[in-house]
Amino acid sequence: MEWTDDMTLRLAPGTTTQELAAFLGEARSGDASRRSTLLGLAERFGLSFEDARLCMGRHEAGIVRARSGNSANEPDRAKDPVAWLSYQQEMGFSAGDDVDPFSLAQREQAAALLDRARRREPTKGTEDVGVAIIATELAATSTEPDVNRYYLLLEAATAVSVAAETLIDTLGKQPCAQQGSQQWADGLALAGAARAITAKFAAQPDPELEERGLALVGRIVTRVLGQSYAHVGRAMYESALCIQRNGDPNRAAEHVDAVLTDFAPLLRRFEDEDPVDEDVIALEYLRSCIKLVAQVRGSSSELRSLLSQTEEALARGILE
Repeated sequence: MEWTDDMTLRLAPGTTTQELAAFLGEARSGDASRRSTLLGLAERFGLSFEDARLCMGRHEAGIVRARSGNSANEPDRAKDPVAWLSYQQEMGFSAGDDVDPFSLAQREQAAALLDRARRREPTKGTEDVGVAIIATELAATSTEPDVNRYYLLLEAATAVSVAAETLIDTLGKQPCAQQGSQQWADGLALAGAARAITAKFAAQPDPELEERGLALVGRIVTRVLGQSYAHVGRAMYESALCIQRNGDPNRAAEHVDAVLTDFAPLLRRFEDEDPVDEDVIALEYLRSCIKLVAQVRGSSSELRSLLSQTEEALARGILE
């Protein structure tokens, strides 16, 4: 999936290009690592890693043009918005105020869902990704009494689940969404929302709901973002750690057996080339999964060989 010809891009619901440019500006001024910047663009703004790299390049291009001192070099606001915004930042100009990325109708629908939860009515959910994101934000930041927050979180979890299943249905026979598509961005946004809800359940603590929340993350990631080893590796490993904490190490090891098998083609690819960016992140998760299995079942010649191959590939990895 390529960017459109005019260098605009699709973002996760609830995010704006202004926020993205501000994020990149802060990352640059704070000397953030390439890893954290890429992950922020992917997980917060719903970009594929390829689009995240392009986005970083366009942001840098705007700064270079601003420093040229030639006003004719100002990027086109409509056709190259990230470069235009970084140009404005560098020049000290105002880029205008953010507009609300959600409609009033979406905000009202999310509020209505949570009002149902306060009345202890059965969870309903929503097919609208934006409404699910708003409901999650409201539930996760609620300062209401614990019992109310519990029902708000349950409603938000249902909203995310229903929206995710609706998204999955739109894929039909496609194994996953195309990278860079709106479906891809929506999938990342819903996975992030599911993680936010899960974190609240974990803090209560509620081990069962934490595990179920991470299972929802896994469902979204493997079905919508399944071609990304980095996203799949994270989802599988997080779930396995939760299962292990809950006292079932054997099931945790079984959970990541698929990672050891399914990541084999990725590992073979790096016999002839060096891993870069998201491939390095994926290999790091593979390494963690191998170590988890060895911790539970004990080491073996097969596991040691797999770990050695992974470490060798990572040693050649390019990710600041």
